[in-house]
Amino acid sequence: MDLLIGVDGGSTKTAGVIVSPDDRMLARARGRSSAIVGAPDPEASAVLASIVDSLCSQVGASRHDVRACGIGLSGVDFDDEFPMQHKGIAAALHIQQDRVFLVNDAVVALWGATANPAATLLQHGSGFTGAYRAEHGAEVLFDHLGVAHTFDVRHALVALVARMINGMVEPTHLKQKTLAHFGIEDEQKYCEAVYRHLIPAERRVSTPPLIFSSWLEGDPAAAHLVESAIRDYALAAKAMIAATGSSNPDVTFGGGVLARAPDEFWKSLACAVRESYPDVTVKRPDLAPEFGAAVMAGYHTGMDPVKLFRQLHVHAQPNG
Repeated sequence: MDLLIGVDGGSTKTAGVIVSPDDRMLARARGRSSAIVGAPDPEASAVLASIVDSLCSQVGASRHDVRACGIGLSGVDFDDEFPMQHKGIAAALHIQQDRVFLVNDAVVALWGATANPAATLLQHGSGFTGAYRAEHGAEVLFDHLGVAHTFDVRHALVALVARMINGMVEPTHLKQKTLAHFGIEDEQKYCEAVYRHLIPAERRVSTPPLIFSSWLEGDPAAAHLVESAIRDYALAAKAMIAATGSSNPDVTFGGGVLARAPDEFWKSLACAVRESYPDVTVKRPDLAPEFGAAVMAGYHTGMDPVKLFRQLHVHAQPNG
């Protein structure tokens, strides 16, 4: 059947898609996290295998019908670890190693972001990751280890509220909104709750809508956070644009945090990037990363990536 499979495995979920020889999406599947650290562990391997099983089952195919499988996986970071990771993932999937194309998850996100050969991506989900390229097949990771500490409004909010409580910063309505969101009634218990990890993780990472809404309402503290984020995201994009050597690449920003940002944020972000590169296109990704993984797999088997991308774009909802 000559099928393509694309899989995106991160720290919160795994998503997969299977594509027909005539470039149509046939089925999709989702599962738990499959991120790895070093060698693929049994849990991550089982999740990836179950995704492939589900996709093949849905279309009545077997692994022998899979022409290529593209996988973007969080934790594929180091050249010296790659051979054993590649071998382990291929073995877990029961697919020949030369038909498995394994990369960091930022790379498949870039493949899904745009069909343009020259492109950049900054993705903000549970963390940050980025990638850029001057042409198809020449993808380069950008601060995928997070050492540069790209500005994270969620973490900055935690510190800013502490500064408001301590009298270091003038309090705004954002303080009370944050305390209510975290379920803290006595603000003097806030720093202790943060330090001792008493605030549920899901509440700490779900603050961007609160920040954005406060920004739109004119809250100055929220404005400081959002404007700081815009400056830093634009700075990262400009560094990647310069590295592509192109004057007009597609500049894409994705991930769950940015997906919930209002239009005003996107307009401000585009303006910040275009201050230095007026001709670039600033946009959200066109396809979810698992589709990008399928396009990447097709490219590595000799298919036209632009044609495949455009065909899949017809059948898939943006960002999956």
